[in-house]
Amino acid sequence: MHTPSLGPARSSVVATVVALVVATVLLVAGCSAAPQAAGPQGADAAFPLTLDHAFGTTTIPARPQRVVALGSADVAVARALGADVVGGLRNAGESQPQAPYLAPFPDGVLTISELEPLSLERIAAYRPDVILAVSSYLVTDRDAYERLSAIAPTVVYRDVLFGAPMEDDARRIGAALGAPERAEELVARADGAVAALRAQLPGLAGRSVLVGQARGDVIPVIVDPANQSTALTRALGLGLPPTFATDPPAGDEVAPGTVALSYEEAGRLAEADLVVMSFPTPADRRRFEGNPVVARALARTTYVPIGLDEAIALQAPNVVSTGWLLDRLRPALERVAAAPATGR
Repeated sequence: MHTPSLGPARSSVVATVVALVVATVLLVAGCSAAPQAAGPQGADAAFPLTLDHAFGTTTIPARPQRVVALGSADVAVARALGADVVGGLRNAGESQPQAPYLAPFPDGVLTISELEPLSLERIAAYRPDVILAVSSYLVTDRDAYERLSAIAPTVVYRDVLFGAPMEDDARRIGAALGAPERAEELVARADGAVAALRAQLPGLAGRSVLVGQARGDVIPVIVDPANQSTALTRALGLGLPPTFATDPPAGDEVAPGTVALSYEEAGRLAEADLVVMSFPTPADRRRFEGNPVVARALARTTYVPIGLDEAIALQAPNVVSTGWLLDRLRPALERVAAAPATGR
């Protein structure tokens, strides 16, 4: 799912949950190269800095001192790099206002919601030197980009929202903030956490996983191989069940990069060694777990229900959330790695 919001793009992360907000995200056009800073080496020497992106180019005249971050990865990476994030996106999960893997923010920060119309007045009031929207559902068209650019230099994704590996998103944010070396440290830390867990759980190799969200009458699951979520689980050794790998993704009305199972088709969930599922509402979870077809399928696999915080971190991973997410998923991953091979 490209951004998985298995629901409307903007309400994706929270109510419709992160509804595979992370699915939608997940559809990727291809790997993007790390942004290159023009000019001599060194943080301040790299400015003025020009970055190419989906809507043209953005030039940042000097190292930013006041940052507005409009996406979850933008907030997390900027904060981890020590930037002065004066305003930005509220976490859409259970932990409020910031994500659970981040240190508390000062009062008055993180007051922008993806569920509200983009407020230019509120953003301008922060007096930003740069606006980061590399991972933002609020900036998905040229009009929104141009309105923000009238306030401050605005940095968005290179080709498509969530269309690059999470490592490249971190590099783009690091370049914009004049901290490319520190961004590489974050990348190395995240990649190291993934590699370490894979080495500790060699039994994951060759196993399969389905990540989805049950909502209403459908159960969308991520099948796009370029999806950031799929890329993360693949790095752990987990692939898609063979029949899902060949299924044509659903259209945008469900969520790009996903396949929407009906409850009559829910028996197919048993094809995966691991099923990770989130839910927009408690009623959706009760319906899912109480369905007899689902219950029979889940009895034949390892099933992990997750909350919104975990769903956001899994469906739209970033290099700062990776270690926290792997810790949360580790018990289930250990069960899968230790289970006898089923030949699925």
